[in-house]
Amino acid sequence: MTRWVLVLLALFLPCLAAAQPVPNRVYALEGATARIRVPAGKAWEVRDEAGRVVRPVAPADPDGALRLPAGGWYQLFRDGVPFGGRFAAGYVVLVTGQSQAAGLFHASSPRVGAHPAGPGDPSAPPVSAVLEGCFGRPGCPPEGTRWVTADAALGARTLLAELARLRPGIPFALVHAARGNTGIADLLDLARPADGYLAVVARATAPVSALLVLAHGTTDAQRGTPPETYIVGVGELVRLLREAGGNPTMPALQAPLSPLRDAYGLLGSGRLAEWTGLALGSGWLFDLGFAQVRPLDAATAAHAALIWEAQAEAARRYGLLPGGEMADVETGRDGIHWSAEGLRRAAREAAAALAAALPR
Repeated sequence: MTRWVLVLLALFLPCLAAAQPVPNRVYALEGATARIRVPAGKAWEVRDEAGRVVRPVAPADPDGALRLPAGGWYQLFRDGVPFGGRFAAGYVVLVTGQSQAAGLFHASSPRVGAHPAGPGDPSAPPVSAVLEGCFGRPGCPPEGTRWVTADAALGARTLLAELARLRPGIPFALVHAARGNTGIADLLDLARPADGYLAVVARATAPVSALLVLAHGTTDAQRGTPPETYIVGVGELVRLLREAGGNPTMPALQAPLSPLRDAYGLLGSGRLAEWTGLALGSGWLFDLGFAQVRPLDAATAAHAALIWEAQAEAARRYGLLPGGEMADVETGRDGIHWSAEGLRRAAREAAAALAAALPR
């Protein structure tokens, strides 16, 4: 019973609360403006952070929506009283995939490609946000999602900062719709049901501006997923997320699986190698056997090549746009997940692709 109550809340609360902006939300531009639905019969106005009126409307437009240009943070006022939290109008990018994509949004697990930002890394733009699923976590709203700022995560910060540099004056938001250790069939399971994690997250921010499938395919290379099964699965995933994201024609980009390489460790531990900063190659630690190289499994390497070909065919068959070049992205000690520098490069590649794909 509790589960179905949560499902109903996730489906209907966004509609009920549409008139009251959730703090830090970015509403997607539809053409030159974003639509913020409000009930008729009230005197509405929007002010910027300096208190200047941006778009007074009294009453609401005939379709029950305020229309705002790109910008923020904005504040909605009803009859002169603040209503809801600060919000912005810009582009909303839904990012899906497995651990490489999920690593964009986390800072505490370098061994799976989730790195903290350092002092030399750019800060996230002051008007930017991330929508994450928070089902079951303390303080999570009933709808199971929340808008946050990209403070510590290297990947999200780099991607948002690069988007702001390439498309100045337009706020951006990222939607975390990735899950580690998921093959294409697993992602479909998460996107297909009405209460599926990916579908709920996508609906919470509809309409979405663009979809990025980022460097997926490791698990399918390891499992030996048939190429045609993978191709059809990518097409179905894109269809489902476009539908859940409320924009069936949104640009869909695919960044291919990044190369899988040999793994190496120190005293049998990849974590110890990571902690000591051990670099792959020759040296006394390798010569004496304290450090070891674990070659990439031949079957996995062979099937990874088939997955790359399948991704290229999926792009042709379903009209997917390039999501960035991943061939030279650096991996960490396990030969799969990205190093911090690899994550920076992947984020910059994805940002360039998104900036080119989104309307100007």
